[in-house]
Amino acid sequence: MSNPKIQSRLKNYQNKNRVINKDFEGFRNELLNYAKSNFSNQIQDFSEVSLGGMFLDFAAIVGESLSFYIEQQFNELDYETSTNDYNIINHLRKAGVNFGYASPASVFVDFFIEVPADQSSSLDSPKPNNLYLPIIKSGTKISSNGGINFLLEEDIDFSDSFDNISVSDVDSNNNVTSVILTKKGICISGDIVSESITFDADEAGNFLSYSLSNQNITKILSIDDNDFNSYKEVEFLSQDTVYEKIEEGTDTFFEVKPASFRYVVERNFDSGFTTIRFGNGSGQVLEDNILTNPEDYLSLPLLGRNYTNRISLDPKSLLSSDSLGVSPAGKSLNIRYKFGGGESHNISANSIDEIIDLKIMYPNISDSSDATVKSQINIINSTIGVDNEDAAIGGSNSLNLEDLRDKIPTALKQQSRIVNHEDLLARIYTMPSDFGKIHKAAIVDNPYTKSAKDLFVICKNDNNHYVSANDAIKINLSKFLNEYRLIGDSLNIIDVPVYNFSIFLKVKISRNYNSSTVIQQAISKIFQDMRFETLQIGEGININDIISIVLSVPGIITIISNYKTIIRSKTNDDITQIQSFLNVDYNSNKFSSRESYLDGIVYPPRGGIFELKYPSADIEIISG
Repeated sequence: MSNPKIQSRLKNYQNKNRVINKDFEGFRNELLNYAKSNFSNQIQDFSEVSLGGMFLDFAAIVGESLSFYIEQQFNELDYETSTNDYNIINHLRKAGVNFGYASPASVFVDFFIEVPADQSSSLDSPKPNNLYLPIIKSGTKISSNGGINFLLEEDIDFSDSFDNISVSDVDSNNNVTSVILTKKGICISGDIVSESITFDADEAGNFLSYSLSNQNITKILSIDDNDFNSYKEVEFLSQDTVYEKIEEGTDTFFEVKPASFRYVVERNFDSGFTTIRFGNGSGQVLEDNILTNPEDYLSLPLLGRNYTNRISLDPKSLLSSDSLGVSPAGKSLNIRYKFGGGESHNISANSIDEIIDLKIMYPNISDSSDATVKSQINIINSTIGVDNEDAAIGGSNSLNLEDLRDKIPTALKQQSRIVNHEDLLARIYTMPSDFGKIHKAAIVDNPYTKSAKDLFVICKNDNNHYVSANDAIKINLSKFLNEYRLIGDSLNIIDVPVYNFSIFLKVKISRNYNSSTVIQQAISKIFQDMRFETLQIGEGININDIISIVLSVPGIITIISNYKTIIRSKTNDDITQIQSFLNVDYNSNKFSSRESYLDGIVYPPRGGIFELKYPSADIEIISG
């Protein structure tokens, strides 16, 4: 008799996506029919208590077991039905999922510094002594009162600009002697450590690897060997180029450079550890050209007759370069990386209060400066303080394998080529910030040819106002996109014309309300609800939305203004006498709100963008 426990156990393992559509009963019935047809003369009794029934049960159990394992192995090939952790991790790697570890938190931190004042300073107009303006370098480590460390991501250059200045000290004659400067810098949580590893020389030819000792690695900062070779991180080992930062004066460019010494990062999503894997090339012959000398391999036919036949070639004979990178066999490596993250890194406001490791330089002071100047530097360094006005955000705990499995469909859609407009815009906005930041971009059909598109781009300055991208940013953008675009794609990078505008409304206010209070509420509500800073290139302003917002303010009865004149072009020619005292400055581009008005929306001219440059001065409401 068949064992009911075995049958029950096998049935519990059955997967809904069956490859062989048979269970125990199905196998037994088929075997029974086969036995009755072929062995009826030898065995007549196939009941469950008979010898024949026992043989059928044994064979059916074996069949169902094999069916189960076949289905299990087949299901492991699909990330949706895979149950083995090892196989799920492999599916994540194949899909290109490169996230899932605990992420660090980020926050803007105010850096305070007290420096001597300029001799021309006054209480009304304090100025710093430019000689003592420092640059706080990236990598400066600060800490919160809870012990969470943060690292400064970008240099803070006080010699270039600062966010705020205030008087710190005056002498007996009321002359300003020192000032306090404030400037914000983006800081990201984590710690930086270094590890060293030496590989054996007899391991040449292998894809050597090394697992880092800390979990939640957020960035590999550098890998250098004892021969002063610098290894570059690539997405896959056959990728043989990277972008290298080049600084020329005040501009920063990047160049596409070969990466003979390279590595890939492999993540273990189950344990949270990271493995670095290197190439396997010898590095003895590093070639600039992909094609070697064909004569060295005799791979091409040498003609001695006036005809030739079809021949077979081994492409590897012509492409014999170290395409997977140079192996670090026999070398010692120093690996410097950043790690750490989690929800605990989302610290509260005003909790960062200590500088652990200050990295600072004074560009206007040389090593040959006198002792007085150097003494003053020590005093200045002791005055530097930090504080975060806002809470740190972005820290999250690592995802489990089931959560990561849900990310595979999205990762599978990722690609390294620009195919459509969405791909192009995504690449533009992800260009490394070291090489310039594009704030808005749009693709517009070229009116003169179908073979090229017009790419309009625009940046912002320190005052958060729109400015044209400089030549360095355009060159960097061109090189960056060229690595991803299809061969037939052609783009013209064009500056976005900025159209400053103002809002003018004449309203009727109820006698039961204070006019100035109602008008101020209406101005504030327009600015908050319309969010003009989110306007994209070519996007219009909906007049009906403005009207609806104004009419929702208590006390406003109706709007008297012509709807086509609510939005007005604003240039320096339109500055009133009152506004001239505000030291405002507008773009010279003009537009006609009447001609641009269509179905309740005012549109900018082709490739243009609207900007409400000075909200306090550019929104005007009067009572009629």
